[in-house]
Amino acid sequence: MEALREFLAGQHRPEEQNEAGGGEDGVELVPEDWRLSQFWYDERTTRELVEEVVRLVSPSGSGSAAGAVACITCPTLYACLKKTVPGVPAQLLEYDERFGQYGGDFTFYDYNRPEELPAAMKHAYRVIIADPPYMSKECLEKVAKTVSFLARPEGSFLLLLTGNCSSWQCSVE
Repeated sequence: MEALREFLAGQHRPEEQNEAGGGEDGVELVPEDWRLSQFWYDERTTRELVEEVVRLVSPSGSGSAAGAVACITCPTLYACLKKTVPGVPAQLLEYDERFGQYGGDFTFYDYNRPEELPAAMKHAYRVIIADPPYMSKECLEKVAKTVSFLARPEGSFLLLLTGNCSSWQCSVE
């Protein structure tokens, strides 16, 4: 019940929602919107994911990026990644257009149209992180099409972020 009260209280503060992205670095998160199936990661989870992404994108340990990162519906990860390693080329694919505040790093994404993306994004990403908004078979299959569109032909790393799921839900044919 307390969570519902917090959510409803947050809906009555539109001025705060509009200011949430106004930080100096331009990668502040807007408040999560449960109606869009948005649930931000906690700090520890986000930090560990960013460490893994950095390890994958700069395998030599040099800190310089050897490829671009695509964040499919995971704005928490994108924001922390850009704050931690501002120079890493990263793209956020997200349905919520409030993230348009990220400028060229934002691409509108509707999982129902998995390949309706700019041609320049095709086969362009070394690391792809996907956190599907729903754990249905249909949603996962469509997100898998997006992953195939984004992945490099020579291979890419995929981090599929989910809650508990059955093996049928995560197998891609």
